[in-house]
Amino acid sequence: MGEVRRAYAQCPVCSYVFRQPSASTYVTVGRDSDLCPRFPGFPGRRSDAARLIQNGLNNSVTLCPACSFAAAEDFAEITLLSDEREELRELLREDGLLKVFRAAQPSWLAFHAADLCGKERSYDYKELGDLCLRGSWVCRAEREQPFESTFQLRAIRYYIRALDDEPLDDRELSVTTYLVGELNRRLGHHREALNWYVNAERALTQSETGSTEARDLSWLDRLICRQRELAREEAA
Repeated sequence: MGEVRRAYAQCPVCSYVFRQPSASTYVTVGRDSDLCPRFPGFPGRRSDAARLIQNGLNNSVTLCPACSFAAAEDFAEITLLSDEREELRELLREDGLLKVFRAAQPSWLAFHAADLCGKERSYDYKELGDLCLRGSWVCRAEREQPFESTFQLRAIRYYIRALDDEPLDDRELSVTTYLVGELNRRLGHHREALNWYVNAERALTQSETGSTEARDLSWLDRLICRQRELAREEAA
């Protein structure tokens, strides 16, 4: 599944020092239609899959067990002013989900906290959408369907804002538009999904003919066609 190393981290908000696991290696066996990686043994080893999604894919999501500050970046690289630290402390103290689940600390809680802190720290909408997408993957691994839907809805909102307001490159534009469609399909919003699949196909066509930065996205073209037909069948 993956080799796990443990390293120490110091929270930039409360200065608490704790051991933070990080996966150094992992193996995948394909991806789901919302790009969630498939791991050997998943879903039989749900907790392992959730840990790898949190700690082994690109930027890990670190959660301070003392104050619940979280970020998708190395804590050592974060510098906060005193008023920023106090604002984050207050935000995290008053959040309803953190109040209820802080003691249990389910795997998805790190993504919820990172979303809260990311908004406060002015993360890009695309970054916030990616955080929430990964949060939905963790919820699926842990069979937390209601929270999976919550993260999917958040991801959709952030991705739409990113498409409206942020300068995405051709690949990001095509993949993000597709994900809005696919997440809508998974939520049962088939009409919206079909519209977004059309938009994704249009964005993909433009990227293939226009930009020198466009990469080979033939896999995405196939995925759009397959999921569009699935959405039509589910809507019937």
